[in-house]
Amino acid sequence: MAFTENPLAFFGDFGVDATLNTGAVRGIFVSPYGEAFGFVAGSRPGFLLASSVAAVRGDVLTIAGNAFEVAEIQSDGTAIKTLVLEDI
Repeated sequence: MAFTENPLAFFGDFGVDATLNTGAVRGIFVSPYGEAFGFVAGSRPGFLLASSVAAVRGDVLTIAGNAFEVAEIQSDGTAIKTLVLEDI
């Protein structure tokens, strides 16, 4: 069964504006917190956006003045992909 929802409406309601290299994009910023073995902690931020937006590893995403490098691109087979980010 194909995914038929329009992700643009989803991003319109819950998204933030950002810049990918020099182009404007809208997506959802996520920064889940994780802890391993009770003493190693951190987060691996990500940015969910429409799969139709072109992005490659090494691109720069800027959100609210904070710059990140695209470290990985994960597609879930729907119309949404996640850019896994690293601080610059």
